[in-house]
Amino acid sequence: MKNVVIVVDMINDFVTGKLGSQRAQKTVPYIAALLKKARQQGVPIIYLCDSHTTEDKELGIWGEHAMKDSAGSEIIPELKPEKKDIVIEKRWYSGFVDTQLPVILKKMGADTLIFVGVSTDICVQNNVGHAYFSGYRTVVPVDCTASIDEAAQEQAIKYMNSIYGTEITTSEKVL
Repeated sequence: MKNVVIVVDMINDFVTGKLGSQRAQKTVPYIAALLKKARQQGVPIIYLCDSHTTEDKELGIWGEHAMKDSAGSEIIPELKPEKKDIVIEKRWYSGFVDTQLPVILKKMGADTLIFVGVSTDICVQNNVGHAYFSGYRTVVPVDCTASIDEAAQEQAIKYMNSIYGTEITTSEKVL
């Protein structure tokens, strides 16, 4: 089994900035511990980061956020990527659209993708869906994800488990 950890949108605007929340901030220590464990085991880590231009459709829904080359689109300092990690900018909820993510995963020989980050009900769920449709096994450590509110979090977790067969676990149990 070839695991890859995918860190979704743990950027300034979604953790402490415009669309940030206490719920997102609470995931940081759990994600940091999981990334440390992944690196110790040689598990690849890919960061997916919103990086918008003024033409992006998403801005019509959420307003201006995570603009390309802005501080808001930068990965939070606590989860700063290391040399071997891969950082992919995305303009849609899913990193499987209009990026090199599918090619990179195929080259890695990945078969299981472990998703962490925000927002569980938007970008995490959309990435999990694309991963499922692409034939990957998906895992979500629930303490490493957050939605803006608890109801959205619970609904997204339940949906990913029942519709995509996603393994729902915790950061301690994964890897």
